[in-house]
Parts: sequence; C-alpha cells; structure tokens
Amino acid sequence: MVKPLRPIPVSSLFFAMLFRSRCQIAVYLLIGVLSGWLTPAGAQTRPVDSPQSDGSAAVQSPSDELSRTQAASIGTPDQPRGIIHIVPFGRGRTGLKNAAAPAGAHLTYFGGPIISNVQVVVVFWGPNVNPAVTANGTIDQFYTDITSSQFFDLLSEYGTVGVSGPGAASSNQALGRGTFGGKFTITPTLCPGPTACTLTDTQIQTELTRQINTAVLPVPTHDAQGIINTYYAIYFPPGISINDGTATSCVSGGFCAYHSNTGSLVPYGVHPDFQPPSGCSLGCGPGTTFQNITAVSSHEMSEATTDAQVGSASVFGPPLAWYDHVPPPGTDLGEIGDICGGQDTFVTAGGNSYSVQKEFSNLQNDCVSAPPVFNLSNSGGGIGPSLPFHVTLTIQGSVNASTLSAYAGTVHFTSSDLQAVLPADYTFVSSDGGSRLFSITLNTPGNQTINVADTHSAGFHGSLTLNVNTAPDLTITKTHNGNFTLGQTGATYTIAASNIGGGATSGTVTVIDTLPSGLSATAISGLGWNCALATLTCTRSDALLGGSSYPAIIVAVNVAGNAPPSVVNTATISGGGETNTANDVANDLTSITTPITDLQANVGGNAAVNQGDTGRTVVEQVLNVGSVASTGLVTATTTLGQGLTATSIAGSGWTCTLATLTCTRSDSVTSGSSYPQINVTFNVSLSAPATAPISLSVSGGGDANAGNNSATFTLTVSQVVSIIATTPSAAVNAGQPANFIFNVSAGSAAGPVTFSCSGLPTAASCSFSPASLTATTANVTMTVTTSARGTAFGLLRGPSDRNPLLFTVFLLLTVFATFFLSLRGIRVRRFVPALSLAGMLIIITLAGCGGGSSTLPPVATGTPAGAFTVTFTATGPGGTASKPVSLTVR
Repeated sequence: MVKPLRPIPVSSLFFAMLFRSRCQIAVYLLIGVLSGWLTPAGAQTRPVDSPQSDGSAAVQSPSDELSRTQAASIGTPDQPRGIIHIVPFGRGRTGLKNAAAPAGAHLTYFGGPIISNVQVVVVFWGPNVNPAVTANGTIDQFYTDITSSQFFDLLSEYGTVGVSGPGAASSNQALGRGTFGGKFTITPTLCPGPTACTLTDTQIQTELTRQINTAVLPVPTHDAQGIINTYYAIYFPPGISINDGTATSCVSGGFCAYHSNTGSLVPYGVHPDFQPPSGCSLGCGPGTTFQNITAVSSHEMSEATTDAQVGSASVFGPPLAWYDHVPPPGTDLGEIGDICGGQDTFVTAGGNSYSVQKEFSNLQNDCVSAPPVFNLSNSGGGIGPSLPFHVTLTIQGSVNASTLSAYAGTVHFTSSDLQAVLPADYTFVSSDGGSRLFSITLNTPGNQTINVADTHSAGFHGSLTLNVNTAPDLTITKTHNGNFTLGQTGATYTIAASNIGGGATSGTVTVIDTLPSGLSATAISGLGWNCALATLTCTRSDALLGGSSYPAIIVAVNVAGNAPPSVVNTATISGGGETNTANDVANDLTSITTPITDLQANVGGNAAVNQGDTGRTVVEQVLNVGSVASTGLVTATTTLGQGLTATSIAGSGWTCTLATLTCTRSDSVTSGSSYPQINVTFNVSLSAPATAPISLSVSGGGDANAGNNSATFTLTVSQVVSIIATTPSAAVNAGQPANFIFNVSAGSAAGPVTFSCSGLPTAASCSFSPASLTATTANVTMTVTTSARGTAFGLLRGPSDRNPLLFTVFLLLTVFATFFLSLRGIRVRRFVPALSLAGMLIIITLAGCGGGSSTLPPVATGTPAGAFTVTFTATGPGGTASKPVSLTVR
C-alpha cells in the first residue's frame, strides 16, 4: 500500500504569498513542513488512487466458483478475463478443414460447471440486425429444434455426475436437452448500427448486465445445483466491429464468433453480422448466410453448454469444465467445438434441415453430429409369450457404424410390455468390446418395443420392436465375401435360414439355391442339413424355435472365364408350418472382375511432433489388394515435407537408399497380403512449418491400378515454444499490480526458456514467476507493477542573486532561543520580548528581499492512465514466442 503525501497547509500558502523571491525558499519549506506536522490527521485529503479500489487483476479462488450462489440480480462484469474461445476467421470457402478430429484429441474434465438444460435466449443488438436472423422461423426455430435434437444429444456424454476433476472437484450435473427461451431486441447505449462502430467485450458485458437488471431480458434460470442454465446468444447489426481483448471480428487473424461469461457467471455468445459485404460473409463458412450463422451458432452453443464459465478460468482447473489440454510435447486443442473447427454438416431437427458444425466426442473419438448408435438386434431364442429370447446390444459410432469397443457405460432397459422380464442395469467392461448379449422375456402378444439407454448420458439410447406371437415365420439371407474374378475356383456363398416368428416350426423345411449363368456349383453342405448337389436343395425336419436360426449352408462355386461382369444368385425357403411367405426369397448381387495385381501404398504413425524433435518414425506399407500376385521389381519412394530430414530408412527384405529415400525388392506379394513394413526415421527442424507431409509412392510389380499407388501422412508440428494467454486482459488502478497468467509449453529442443516483456507504460515494470522453464509446460505469472500517481508542485522562484541561508539560520536560532528562554524562569523572561522583536525584524527583512517571481508548473508522476498493449515473450536457444495482452490503468 502506498502512503499518501500530506497536503500543503493553509499557513504554508500564506508564506508562499509573503515570500516572493528565491532567497526565501528554505523558509517556505521549513514552515510548510512544520505546519504539516501540526495539521490534524482528520484534515488530510484522501488520495485519488484509494487502496480500497477493486480493480486488481487477482485471480478468483477456483473453489469459490462452484460454491458461489448465482443470484438473479446480475452485478457488473468487473472481473479479470480468462479464456475466451473463438470461432476463428478463415473457416470460409477457402479455409483448410480436417476431415476428422486431430490425432490424440480428448476432452478432459477440470472440475468446472456445465449447463444442465440450456435455455437459449436470443438477443438482437438494436433494430438493425440482419433479417436472416430476426425473421420468424429463422434463428428462433433453429434453437427450438436443435436443443431437442439428436445433435444436442451427443453433448450428454459430458455430464459431470460421478466425474471428478483435479482435486476430486465436480459440479455434479446431468446434461440433458434444452429449450428456446425467446428472442428479444434491446436498445443498446452503444453502437445500435448500422453506422460503423467498435465495441469491446467489456462494453458488451456491461450492456448485457444492464438489460437483464432492467428486466428487458429475462433473468437467468438455475439448475438444482444453483448453476445458471440460461445462455444469451447475442447477434449484432452490420457495421459493428467487435474486439474481445485479443482479436477483432471478421478480419484476417480475427474471429467469426466467441463465447464467454460475465463477472456474474452469465454465459453469453457474440455473433457479428454475416451478411455481405461483411468480412464474415467470406471468412466464416462455405454456405449461405443463414447456413453459416447456424453452423457458427451451434459451435458456440455446444461450447457454452460443456464449458459454462471458461471466461473466468485462469488455470487448468475449476471453473474450467471440458477442455483439451495436452502437456508437452502436445498442443492444446481447446473446447468441444475448437477441435472440429470448420467441419460443417447438415442435420435434421424438428423436421427441418440445418447446417451445424460437428462437435468432438470422446466416446466416438471423432468429430460427429449425432450420439453413438445403440443397436439392438434379435440374436436368438423365441419371440413368443413367456418364451425367453436374446438381443444383442452393440454400441456403434454414428459416423461409420464401427463398434465402440472402449464403451464402459451403464445401460438400463425398459419396454412397452409392462409384463416384460428385462435385464438388470449393466455396466460394460473391456472384455465386452462394446457388444453384449442380453436375455429378455416378453409376455404380451402384439408389437412390443424394447428400449435401452445410458444411465449417465440420456441422449444415448436405442430401441427394437418385435412381434410377440405363437406362429413360426421363416426367412432367408444369402451373402458372399468380396468380388469374384474370372476363372476363380472355390468361391463361396453362405445361406442362413431363420425363424423370426413366435412359435416353433413343424414339419420339413426346404432351402433351394438357384445359380446364375457363369457360375457352377462344386459343393453344398450344412450341419444338420440333407443336401443334394445336383439340385442344390437342402432339407431338415427338426423344430426351430422362434427367434432362432439353423446352421448355415455353404455353396462352393467356380467362375467361368467368360462370366458376365455381375450375376444374381437366388435362394428360397419353404415349409415348417409358416404362413407368411413374403420374406422367403434372398437375392445376392455379385460383381465379377478381371484378375489384376493392385499395389496400394499406406503411411502411418504419430501425427503430433514438435519443432526440434529427433528420431521420430513413420511406418510405410505396400499391400496387394488385387486378385493376382505381383511380378517383377517393386519400387517404394518416400518424400518428406519441408523441415523434415531423414536419418534412416529400412525394411526387412527391402534394399533402401537413404540419399534418395527409395526402397526396392523383386519377390512376389500374393493377393490380400503385404510386404514387410518400411521404417523411416527423421528429425524435425526448429523452423519446420505447422504441417509437414510425408508421402509414399509405389510402382512396378505388374500393378494395374495407379489410383491407390500414393499415400500422404500429414504431421502436425507444434512450436518448440508456445504460449496461451489465460488472462488476456487486466484493469488496475495506478499503484496496484496486474497479474497475467500464460500457459507456456517448452519442448525439449527449446533449451532453458526465459521471459521478458515490452510495451510497458511509464513508471511500470514486470516480473515473472517462475523465472524460467526447461522442457515442460507450466503456468507463468507476469506481474506488471505500476506506480501511484501524484503531483510535484513547482517551487516559487525569483532573482538568482539572493542567498537565504544566513537569514534562515538567524530565524531558526531566534525561534529556538525564544522557546528555550520562556522555560528558564522569571529572570530571563524579560528578554523574550526583545528576542521576539528581533525575530519579527528578520522576517520583515526576509519578506522584503528580492523582487518579482514566477512559479514552476506542477509535474505529474507515476504510471499514466490509459490502455496499453504489453507483449510477453518467451525466449530460449531453440525458439521464441510472444503473446500480447491488454493492460488498462485507471
């Protein structure tokens, strides 16, 4: 705390008027100081920079964030800004977009709150917002539909019930579907549009707070834990430029939108105008204006829902919720939408089609637009009253229906049959591999539905409808593997006969296979079947329970050298006492190709590297996906991208040359097989670009298809030194310190990294804790120390030919002598009047010395008020990185 200077007393001002020449300066100062000592403490003036000011950049305690009650009356947004996550400008028509999530992406829960059941309130910043957003049936219908859609269901895996963050903290919230809370046009105090104007994030927070407190906007709702459920999606008119403290809207290096929260923890999203000629019309999506708006809006809504208080986060802990933070040598990928930036797709919600951005799913390990599929299938047993049967539950990805073998959730079954006997809740284990058989008994005839849902993620569910009856119903399927080739021998078909009815079969069941021209049968058989090759007929008479299948029938065939390009094989089933014959025929379309050798190139490995890495490796493979073995010399050539230098290349059986990165061999690789892999070891330069491709091309060997002879693997190269500003701005009173927190990643090649700052205002300095880093990731605090402002008053000045020293000495002697003699008794008191008169004569003499005078102007000291851009720089022998932050001094 800075102690304020004492003010100049009135008595000193009197002497300032009395003594008008430079020779009296010492007297003036002496009397001023003496008078100040005698001034009562209560008469002192309070300093402008009061030590009670609340403008410091101190970080809120993480434990306070979750326990804090979020009141309906919203206070002013006077808090340090944390992480603000943006939709970066450049996701438009020409922006690069990944087809899938970056390698290694994963969201970690850091203990902060989410939004349980989001209520989206749409806010129009004045009357000039684009009609593509304000018209009925546009953005209002989008939020109405999307918050109760499968797209929104995918977010439910990020509920926090039973999930712990650092220090075992958890907000303990389930995440379910949301609602639309209405649209409102406000009258802002600043920038109503369309006149060009600039807004800051602080001004937006202030306006949002004012509109809520004056009841123009509805107050936030809360969930059972007291966490705010309402998200305010703010849309701006044309002509408004927005600065979030680090970047500007709709310009290169800026943003298309962002979300954050106010100091009172109210979540909000900022959406600039997207209509032409705004820069956002070209840099924020490849679709129409409204399609780009909904895609970006879905990004911000999803991030706000899964990371509600990111704007208050200053460390990787509460109130941060779901975030991808990777220690060295990795790179932070951000929130659920950041990982999938620019991956737009179309979804159907409420009967309408909308453009949305895919979001990242930990469970599906990809960017998706729907939750995983809970696939229920009838796997055996009967579907008759009181007859147990089996269903298989397989958890599949929404993108390609692949089984999610890592699924470890708990499932709960229900049924429309209130008399059903259902499995108990079950938690999947690793040995299930994402699929498990369950026994069920239905007791009520007719169509009955079985439902299954994840107990943690309500949006993950599936169903199966079955007919409960007492009649058999035979059906047949026919399949084969891959394409057949001209002249092929021993190709096979598989025929499966099943009873999907509720009762068992009775009597003989007959299966007949009818081969097309170009195919000739060489064998037909099946366990328990009586088969005749001449007629391709199989029969059996044992009863088949409802929901069960007979063992498969295998038909072996040869393919003629002149067979057509495609053929259809047909199989039929009959008998068994069934009455429904509509599903008794199966057709299998089969493609017949010319036999060829088809060499295919593949490259793979760890896609994440750092500048300065050494000894990194990729694996290359050459496969034969054709039907004929290779012949002759096969050549595999590797090409490394900029910044990569190969140190070795080798593979079993290959002859490799490092200088040309070429490997050759002449032995044959058979159909469906691959050569031993080639390992390429390389170093990454300190100047390598952000992405670096590694390509493999293969030739020779009699290959007849050049379309798959090349493959490229793209590396993501992280800077050897990288910085994330978790506190991008701070506002303090002069004399108080401002703390900025940076997450600094220093790779092993960076060497010892030290820190510096530039752009400081006058009378300010910076310090760092810790002072340096080596090969690690850590939070670094930069403390900017400012100086309190004061005023140095100008002294009175006069002619320079005076020397007041002698007179000042006489004056002091007179004062002290008078005081001393007054205490010595009656005998000496008679000298007091004479001494006093002598002192007065000296004062009068001094008052008369010198002529006219002038006064030096007051000079301000300390750190001046204003907004300053301070640049934090991390420097090591292997690389340098900088990050600007905003400092406001009041």
